[in-house]
Amino acid sequence: MKHLVLLHGWATDSRIWTALRTALAGRAKLWSPDLPGWQADWLWGRLQELAPAQTVLVGWSLGAMLALAVCARGYRPAALVLLAGCASFCRRPDYQLGWPVAVVRGMRQRLRTSSAEVVQEFYRQLLSPREEADREKLAAVLPRGQDPAWLAAGLDYLRRTDLRPQLGQVAAGDIVIIHGSADRITPVAQAHFLAEQLPAARLALLPDAGHALMVSRSQEVANLLAPYLD
Repeated sequence: MKHLVLLHGWATDSRIWTALRTALAGRAKLWSPDLPGWQADWLWGRLQELAPAQTVLVGWSLGAMLALAVCARGYRPAALVLLAGCASFCRRPDYQLGWPVAVVRGMRQRLRTSSAEVVQEFYRQLLSPREEADREKLAAVLPRGQDPAWLAAGLDYLRRTDLRPQLGQVAAGDIVIIHGSADRITPVAQAHFLAEQLPAARLALLPDAGHALMVSRSQEVANLLAPYLD
């Protein structure tokens, strides 16, 4: 039985995987840590306990960036699954697909006085307009009362990290990119860029889906993961 590692993203914790864990119960040995910080070194160290050939590594959003980083460093899982991921969350002089740096910097500054408001604005964008019926389901798996310093460190990671130069070193038995066509956090153009830079990857686009795919499209995501767990 394979190990299934599930890495959450910014302003969330392992509860975001609740529906997917239920859908895949008994199919793999599940590990979905509450990330203490946003360091690829920490993840690299923990993954050394798991045999790469028996591990399916799934990262969502910022978690997908961490998964990319450890695979670029040399970890070679049986499958690498990037869920609503990107190589660079922010725009760069030669890369215009991400968020403006000034917006992310502004979010960080507002955390000092209005952290709950900043987080709630982010949560409102996790679903696409056609997924509003899943709003209560999403609310049930979102944390409350997060450490502003932890949130700020995550925004710093998103603002500073550009994994594009490392994509050529990423390797896995299989690479799967799963993305919603109506993602308002990581636009679908980011998925197409990853697919171009990772030519061995399979790109699976979910029509009208937003950013929180493991909540709104949990069964579809489970169906896409299942072949790599057998």
